[in-house]
Amino acid sequence: MDPTGQSGLIEKLISEIERGGNITFARFMEAALYDPEGGYYTSGRDPFGPEGDYITSPEVHSVFGKMIARQLIPLFDSVRSDGPVSLVEMGTGRGDLTGDVLDEIRREAPSLFGRIDCRVIERSPPMILRQKEILGKKGLSEKVAWSDSLDSLRPTGGIAGCFLSNELVDAFPVHRVAMTEDGLKEAYVTVRDGRLAEVLLEPSTPELRSYFDRVRVGLVPGQKAEVNLNAVRWMKEVAGRLDRGFVVTIDYGHAAADLFSQVHMNGTLLCYHRHTVAETPYHNVGKQDITAHVDFTTLALTGREAGLEVTGFTDQKHFLMSMGLAEEMEGMDPQGREFNAMKRLVADSAMGKTFKLLFQHKNVTPPPLRGLSFRPFFKDALFR
Repeated sequence: MDPTGQSGLIEKLISEIERGGNITFARFMEAALYDPEGGYYTSGRDPFGPEGDYITSPEVHSVFGKMIARQLIPLFDSVRSDGPVSLVEMGTGRGDLTGDVLDEIRREAPSLFGRIDCRVIERSPPMILRQKEILGKKGLSEKVAWSDSLDSLRPTGGIAGCFLSNELVDAFPVHRVAMTEDGLKEAYVTVRDGRLAEVLLEPSTPELRSYFDRVRVGLVPGQKAEVNLNAVRWMKEVAGRLDRGFVVTIDYGHAAADLFSQVHMNGTLLCYHRHTVAETPYHNVGKQDITAHVDFTTLALTGREAGLEVTGFTDQKHFLMSMGLAEEMEGMDPQGREFNAMKRLVADSAMGKTFKLLFQHKNVTPPPLRGLSFRPFFKDALFR
């Protein structure tokens, strides 16, 4: 295989373009990540951990899931003090977060644990096998059921509980756009000299232009950006499935005013391969992760229009410190592996400030959230 990843998936995409014309970058990214035969997440290769391409917070240290669980306990109790409640997790990776959250709830709130109906939404069969293995080691496999989409859940509006996701939205296929002297253009994937290449053309949908009007942000000539229309559709669907309860979205990203500022003139699209970061989506196609930072303003606006109110918005550092991470680290060897793993979760230069947590609620009065005790953002940070 040559450095561009000229594989069966590449040949499939070239054939598609030659038959039907240029495709949007979103279509390319969908194939690169989720093609049934050659997609990054569906090929059977484990992308997580030291032997993979990147490490997520639950894999850095189990204390992450422990802190999330401690915050979820009062949220579940505010939804329903007795009777069943649902925990629906999407983007669970290998299952570490699901296992750590349920394990901590079982330890700290056994009566609540007995009431929880846990459902994992996962479309990758190889990933489901890994999740079942990890949850089985914790004695939790019988506590969890799997679905391949939100469609298989109860009818619209039927969930009472919490939707939880960690690094899900950044993996949705995005449209790439660029502001030119002639206005907004969209990047399409074409074939040039037998290889995949990009060309700027008129936007494939008017939603791309209206997207920036909605968040009241304007791009300057020469600026590139990513637009996650799939995130808009996802948030509407989640809000529609929730009768009463919370949506907790954890991911790396920013409010729109920051995400689309001139600090990010080339956008935020990145590729991860064997813990190396690059901006080359047409290399190693199907063998590297492709991701873009999340626009939390659009998630909040879309949620509000669909009946979700913003409960709070913070970064990972302030959330974990508010939940008692410092107390967990007391007495540890500052040079030890465990101490440094916990430190990585909150370090400004690592995960502490880039990762954000958005809490939203519907048809419920939220209790005071300990994880929002220290707020690094003004109240209107999402909407300024």
